[in-house]
Amino acid sequence: MGSTEPRNGEKQADGDGGKQADRVLLSFRSPEADQDGNDGWWVADDEWLAEGIREPIFRRYLRRAHAGAIAVGDEWEEFVSCGCASPEDVVLRVESVESGTEMGPETTIDVVPRATVVEDDVGTEAA
Repeated sequence: MGSTEPRNGEKQADGDGGKQADRVLLSFRSPEADQDGNDGWWVADDEWLAEGIREPIFRRYLRRAHAGAIAVGDEWEEFVSCGCASPEDVVLRVESVESGTEMGPETTIDVVPRATVVEDDVGTEAA
């Protein structure tokens, strides 16, 4: 998959003609956690887990595995390597999509804990 540069300068993702998103905000939580964050789920190493998700190789995987149309509210079950053969299952949720409708090879991916989104309302849907 790649992107094409049409004459008007807007990046287009391959697929059904949707525009490649500039930025996607993802939140993560445990598969056992309440998606609204009301169950008290807490991970001592939230930042360590976020670092694993932010690794370039993992973000490249996400761009490829979830290429194409995405929307606020989409959820993906994944696992993140926490080192020493100890993967952690997580649910990634699309909190916002900016300037497009498709995940593409140049889409920037930002990651925050789901509790942060629920508490601070950091996810805002972009047009």
